[in-house]
Amino acid sequence: MNFDCLNDMVKYIENNLDNEINFNELSKITNTNLFILERIFVFLTNMTITEYIKKRRLSKAFEEIRNSDCKIIDIAFKYQYNSVSSFNRAFKQLFKITPTECRKGIGNYKIIPIEYFENNKEKYNFDYEIKRFNSIFLYCYHITAKKHSDLLYKIKQLYQKVKMNGRYNEFNKIGMYGIFSKEESIYHYYLGSVKCFSDLEKYEIKKNEYAEFKILSREQEKIVSLEEKINKQWIPSTNYNIKNMLKIELYENDNCYIYLPLK
Repeated sequence: MNFDCLNDMVKYIENNLDNEINFNELSKITNTNLFILERIFVFLTNMTITEYIKKRRLSKAFEEIRNSDCKIIDIAFKYQYNSVSSFNRAFKQLFKITPTECRKGIGNYKIIPIEYFENNKEKYNFDYEIKRFNSIFLYCYHITAKKHSDLLYKIKQLYQKVKMNGRYNEFNKIGMYGIFSKEESIYHYYLGSVKCFSDLEKYEIKKNEYAEFKILSREQEKIVSLEEKINKQWIPSTNYNIKNMLKIELYENDNCYIYLPLK
């Protein structure tokens, strides 16, 4: 089957999560018998179309419970649950907390991302937090480049430099920050920590809400892989607007935290 047809079907589902979804319409979109379509979907995703719709509705409900003042009963009905008790059971089964606990801020944010179809796609379910930070002042090395490829080369050189002069270990002791940004046509990268070094440039992480993703590794391949999943799956699957061209990485112990500023 053409993956474009399946992706059109997923778009239809996503646009109608708060309405009754017509399965015959799914068959028309994909030009496939519904029985065959169900079998193809299960083969590709390990879940039925009904299970997928349920998970996407609950993911949207999670966001609205955590980020709005709407009554939980209204959110349950919006996402096609006939009773609060059935909504509560399904919500707790998926997220391991109740809707009331979610409203109180208990537990990390979780999202079952939009299912999209392409060759060799790796599935990933996101576990993240939304945090509000006050201003944080760092003391950093600062490099710039007009091309992204040039910036990456300069970053490698910078890391060699800070390892040679001992600053790398000093940054690591208290948490090392790496910050990517783009202003107009110039790429910027800052490397540093909260410890004051008089010879380094002062940089402010501005007061804002941030989406925090944690990865139990400092390997660049794994970090880049997660960032690609965030861009391709998490951002399209949520209602959050990300401030473009700013990404903050914090390295602590053997972990890396990725922070994306929210509009």
